[in-house]
Amino acid sequence: MDTRRRFVPQIVRAAALGALCVVLAGCQHIRGAGVADLSPPTLAGTYEREGDDGTRSFLASQTPRALQYTQMDFYVGMPQSVPGLVQVEGPEGPLWLYPQVIVQRSDLTRVASVRTAQGDHLLRFHLNALGTRKLAEVSAGNVGALLVLVMDDQVAHVARIAQPLKQGMIYLAVPDAIAAQRFLSQVQG
Repeated sequence: MDTRRRFVPQIVRAAALGALCVVLAGCQHIRGAGVADLSPPTLAGTYEREGDDGTRSFLASQTPRALQYTQMDFYVGMPQSVPGLVQVEGPEGPLWLYPQVIVQRSDLTRVASVRTAQGDHLLRFHLNALGTRKLAEVSAGNVGALLVLVMDDQVAHVARIAQPLKQGMIYLAVPDAIAAQRFLSQVQG
């Protein structure tokens, strides 16, 4: 019975120490919660992924899922039918897209509207390092093809790739400041 009295305080101390570790671990996690997260929004857990770098196919994007933010993906496309490409309805008729996403929302760090010296309105998409590398590689081999922005499984914008895009940014023309603001509101959710 005497040995029992010696072990009970040690068990209580060990339990208290374990509880203290759990509380401190929780405090450490909560302390970082007040810091603003400037990383791009993450996609829902049911988002289908295919490659090690997080890319996914156009067909995988057609599966139903609950997103907190507007889905944004850039594809390379063609204005005419090519075997192996996926046909979608574009703003001015059908387009044919390569099934692999080139740049997705997780590759974006920022989207902003800008105005040129000539008064034109543009949307500027800033890419992270992975997005910059993927876009540079794909655009270098597809000069003359189309860069197609798909938002929530609808073609939102089409632009021609005039040269390799190596600067880590994508610029898309919009008609005016109202259209740019409407687009930014849609992106922010």
